[in-house]
Amino acid sequence: MKESKNKVIDEKFASIVDSLCFWLGYQFKIGRERLIHEASLRYPIADTITSKGINIEKIVLEKSHPIFKRKKVDLVILDGLQNEEYIFEESENSEILELYEFKLAKVETNKEGSDEHQRVFNDVLRLAYSHLIMGTDCYFLMCGKFSDFKAYFIGQNNKNTRNENGKNTVTPKKAKEIQSNLKMYQAEEWQSNGLYKDWFQFEVGKEKIMTFTITENKWGLYSFQQSYQFKEDEKYKFNEKITIKTTCKAITPNDTVTGRTHAAGIWKIEAVS
Repeated sequence: MKESKNKVIDEKFASIVDSLCFWLGYQFKIGRERLIHEASLRYPIADTITSKGINIEKIVLEKSHPIFKRKKVDLVILDGLQNEEYIFEESENSEILELYEFKLAKVETNKEGSDEHQRVFNDVLRLAYSHLIMGTDCYFLMCGKFSDFKAYFIGQNNKNTRNENGKNTVTPKKAKEIQSNLKMYQAEEWQSNGLYKDWFQFEVGKEKIMTFTITENKWGLYSFQQSYQFKEDEKYKFNEKITIKTTCKAITPNDTVTGRTHAAGIWKIEAVS
């Protein structure tokens, strides 16, 4: 039974990644790419989650953060209270089953010590502390144009087969050969050499464990603790370090030859200590 349940969960994450990339590709195709922002990612993701049997009334977007003051969380799935007509009634006692944070890969994502680098860090830390305090399943999603995801998040610039607009530059002849032999085609492994190589694995099922500590440059954990305050600040206190485990649940294959315009990945975030 346990293996069957895990299979369903993995299919959900794979579906979120695939459908989000299709949605982003469609927005790109019709010229609406500049209108895409992190808040807009919630809607196609929520739609995909409902297709996996989760009642839409249990999905809450931009919810007040359960443990931090004056903060929001991108998406949560609640156990919730429902009446006989299946109308969800949110309450403070509703159990949070899953919690999600989303980010878009961009140039600033890859700039060490930048505001965007700190924002990614903050998302991961919020999820880790949520898991530590509530025991909730917490997930981080990164997505973007294939070229941006690869260069600015994965940190892999070799064998570039896309132009600056993210379009495939493989010759029509080569593309035809690949399309006729897709069953034989194997995507290359992601090779991370960027800022996040010590934070995430880029293969499904693989884990990373890292410890963040207060540093002299005040980036990272120090900055996070200065910006965040627990709702129950008399009960919970920050420490000078935190150890986090990330597990890759789903990720777009690194195939630069089959016409993908966008990529995404999902990682489970857990606090080890």
